[in-house]
Amino acid sequence: MNKIPTYALYGEAAQPVWHESLHVEQISKRSGAHNWEIAAHRHDGLLQLLYLQTGGGEVLFDSDRLQVQAPCVVYVPAQVVHGFHWSGQVEGQVITAAQHPLEGIAQVLAPSLGAQLRKPQVIALPRWPADEDPLLPLCRALREEYHNRAREHVASSMALLLTLVIQVLRHEPQLPQAELRPVSRRSQQLTAFRELVDMHYRVHWPLAQYAAELGMTPATLGRLCQEHLGMTPMNVINARLVLEAKRMLGHSSLNVKAIAHELGFADVGYFSRFFRKQAGVSPSGFREGQ
Repeated sequence: MNKIPTYALYGEAAQPVWHESLHVEQISKRSGAHNWEIAAHRHDGLLQLLYLQTGGGEVLFDSDRLQVQAPCVVYVPAQVVHGFHWSGQVEGQVITAAQHPLEGIAQVLAPSLGAQLRKPQVIALPRWPADEDPLLPLCRALREEYHNRAREHVASSMALLLTLVIQVLRHEPQLPQAELRPVSRRSQQLTAFRELVDMHYRVHWPLAQYAAELGMTPATLGRLCQEHLGMTPMNVINARLVLEAKRMLGHSSLNVKAIAHELGFADVGYFSRFFRKQAGVSPSGFREGQ
């Protein structure tokens, strides 16, 4: 029985030498070696940005499959199950980097980007002439930082990566003005709550423990989630559990009992009832429908 593969890079289980936060290569290097097919997998703390310059194919984000065509950028945040089925040879740049440092500098310099850095997306790009492409010089500079390892290369790499992400997002459909306002304290609290849920949902922390970690009462946490998300804190936690259960049912060969155990459920029957209530279908029924 196999879990969803978790890699540093696809096919590399060991800690690579570039673990300080950056890796840059041509898309064709790894995809070509795997016959233009990258099976479903995920990266624990690493994001990937693929600048697809030629070709196209299908991208998997969790259970969603999207058709993509160059020129575009495919952005994959940490923890998202993803895979690629290219329609023949493709070319472009793939940048893999530690997500937490990027989010850290974005929180200080560009706080409105926080939510976008945590969601997978495909962004179509103009067909620039080669000498007018604003992304290629940044990709080349990142490659130089990766290979040369000059002084303070991690800081330089993160600054270049933030610039690259901003350049890409400038080609995203324009957001409503209300969504471009500075992040409020309540939004920061919600982000902190979701981050805690990501870290502890498998051990089933009680709400009081989440609230204490956030420096608030359970009632305050409840009001925060209801007012800004339209759901209870327990709904947020349950949604995260169900998302992970769906990922494991869809992308691993673990049986339902093993998945229940991985997600902190001592009783498989209770897990099955929980999943059916949340997803409207049994775990086995969900797997059969994939």
